[in-house]
Amino acid sequence: MTVKSLKSLWGREPFQTLLTYALIFVIVLGFYFGAPLVLGTEYPALTVASTSMLPTLNVGDLIIVQKVDPAYIRADRLTGDILVFRNPRNPEEFIVHRAVKKEKVGSYYLITTLGDYSKYGEKDQFSPWNSSLLIGKVIARIPYIGNLPLLVHAEKDMYILLLTTLAILFILMLVFSFGEGGQEDKKEESMRKADLQIAFFIIINLLIVGFLVFSLFGTFTFPQPGATPQEATIRGMYADLEFHKNYTGAEPFLTLGFLHYRIDLLFAEGVRLGVLTFSWAQVAILALITFNAWKIIDFVRNIKALKAINLKP
Repeated sequence: MTVKSLKSLWGREPFQTLLTYALIFVIVLGFYFGAPLVLGTEYPALTVASTSMLPTLNVGDLIIVQKVDPAYIRADRLTGDILVFRNPRNPEEFIVHRAVKKEKVGSYYLITTLGDYSKYGEKDQFSPWNSSLLIGKVIARIPYIGNLPLLVHAEKDMYILLLTTLAILFILMLVFSFGEGGQEDKKEESMRKADLQIAFFIIINLLIVGFLVFSLFGTFTFPQPGATPQEATIRGMYADLEFHKNYTGAEPFLTLGFLHYRIDLLFAEGVRLGVLTFSWAQVAILALITFNAWKIIDFVRNIKALKAINLKP
């Protein structure tokens, strides 16, 4: 096949669409099989299904779990690692609590944990438990998207992260490919598509800005029939900051990073560490900038195409 024929094939829309879908499939498949290998655990993504870790972890948070050697677990009431372990009474059930004490006994460790929800007490009902029950430690959380697997009782499955990644990639593909036609369009068809693109441009911007505002300040409570608790609340970053303060009475402070933030709490006895949290607000800002830059480039390209059509005899 010659270079000319390759360029001709690449220029055909069905081939581009097929290639795009194939690329998406490879990315998602690589992520699905790569995450357990990179994080070293069979369960790299789990959903928080109880209120025992409020306000650090909310019901419906998707937590990212990494394998950890028990010898390197940090155990402290304020700064201890948040661990995922099997319920000693029911190994099929996973518990997410903070490590507050660790003791080496022979070839294993006895670990004592406690949920952040508990303002009093020294340990939870499962402690101390054998380190052989350890799944890993929580290294990050992604708000919002874990509520769906709770509805279908699949908080241990990673497929929700797979489906979410796939959905986001498809949405981005549709958004950034909408209305492209370029030089092959006729003049009247180009004008009609230009009107559609303007409407599409406004709608997408409004949706992104709306999501940005919500991911900063919004609060939304909705029913979760069949799940426990039967109501779930999702909060934007600053709404979550206020929730931390009202819920504990302690002074929260926010630390921002690239695509993440963390809310720590200042108690009289010290600072209790939060969890790195995926920032939907920053994603919305990046999407807003990228989308508008893309559409401006597309607009300039279409203007040039229209001029070229007008100049044709």
